[in-house]
Amino acid sequence: MNISKNTIYKHYKNNHTYEVIDFCKIQENDIWVEAVLYRPTDCDELFVRALKEFQEKFSLVN
Repeated sequence: MNISKNTIYKHYKNNHTYEVIDFCKIQENDIWVEAVLYRPTDCDELFVRALKEFQEKFSLVN
């Protein structure tokens, strides 16, 4: 699944919606991996998650 900025995704477990803000990198077991910076659609709090994990746990809202 391709992830796009300024697009809304839904978490598989809590069904909350989130907007992808940008892409970045985070360290995972001492290795830099691609990551997604995102925020809930109902507040300005920011979150980051490895791209692979984001792809596994979020789906595009149509």
